[in-house]
Amino acid sequence: MQIENDDQMAGMDSPKSVSIVSTPAFKIWIGLIIFAVVEVILIFLLEPLLRINFPPLNPDTGPEDYYWKLNVRDALTMVITWTFYAAHQFSVWIVIVWAHKNYHGKKLDEKKLLMYTGMMTIILISFTLLHLLQTQLWYDGLAQDVPILTSQGSVIIMLSILLVMQNPKRGLFFGKKENKLMRPEVSATFMKSHQLIFSWALVYTFWFHPMDSSPALLSGFFFMGLLFIQMVLAYTRMHLNKWWVLVVESYVAVHATIVAIAQWVDFGSNPPMWAMFLLGFLAMVIFTYIHGLGLPNWLRWSIVIVYFVFMVFVYVPQPFGFGRDFAYFLRLEFLWIPMILFLIAFIAAAIAHVYVLIRNRISSSN
Repeated sequence: MQIENDDQMAGMDSPKSVSIVSTPAFKIWIGLIIFAVVEVILIFLLEPLLRINFPPLNPDTGPEDYYWKLNVRDALTMVITWTFYAAHQFSVWIVIVWAHKNYHGKKLDEKKLLMYTGMMTIILISFTLLHLLQTQLWYDGLAQDVPILTSQGSVIIMLSILLVMQNPKRGLFFGKKENKLMRPEVSATFMKSHQLIFSWALVYTFWFHPMDSSPALLSGFFFMGLLFIQMVLAYTRMHLNKWWVLVVESYVAVHATIVAIAQWVDFGSNPPMWAMFLLGFLAMVIFTYIHGLGLPNWLRWSIVIVYFVFMVFVYVPQPFGFGRDFAYFLRLEFLWIPMILFLIAFIAAAIAHVYVLIRNRISSSN
């Protein structure tokens, strides 16, 4: 997920003067990737202690219910959880505001470890370990007090705003740019303020869930790890590496599919929604995300063809295909995710558009 624009990199050493592999940011990136993997392994290994120390959870009752919370709310537990969340959230916000004040318009030497990078790394590791301990001692995340829609919605808002931000670079659909509502001035407005918004979405979602060992949660915390790493890497070239950005953005397709399959297998969700998430987010990757990579047209069209061949396989009856009920295809389930993301993106752009018009009118009158 690209957090800064290229203009912020103008004050850094030329990419040709310093190999990205030799920079402190690259070493931090490697170290935090390893940390994210170790985090998931620890969650998995500590799961038996949760089954010993806490009573069985209530059965899942549907998509609006959240399974991973204790049956009885404990007031002290929730005070502790909300306090930890607030400490994490404000720590991140303080560092972000500090960086904006101290780095804006200044030359940054990427051969040295930025203080922002160091502080964010310490915050990431410290609060990850704290959350792991909190789960083992008290279990409940913020989900005990707030509905699942708040967590899901925060991530959807983040992904939608990202579409607006990246429109000037890669367009919305197959490289085509929307130049009215999402003109560069609107995208720049989100570029300046998105760190505070995105960090809220990430930290809030991080503390919404307990660190329990289900496929959905393990995948989710690894995804959170990637997103936090991207936040740590702001103001560095690693943050803008197009292949790394693609991996971070595209992993949502993997995570959402794992969650949907787990809901189907573990809780018998009906209808099984894995195809909606897999095909929907893959569509975002293929028709939007990869168009910032500069791929040749023949390769882009080849990827599109592979996508449609896979879609045909999903809906073709067995034994020639997977055999998913064709009624789901007729409902256009593969378009639901893109439609939701684009709709919210246009709403966000419209709000920012009005803000820009008002701001420009006030500026001109002065």
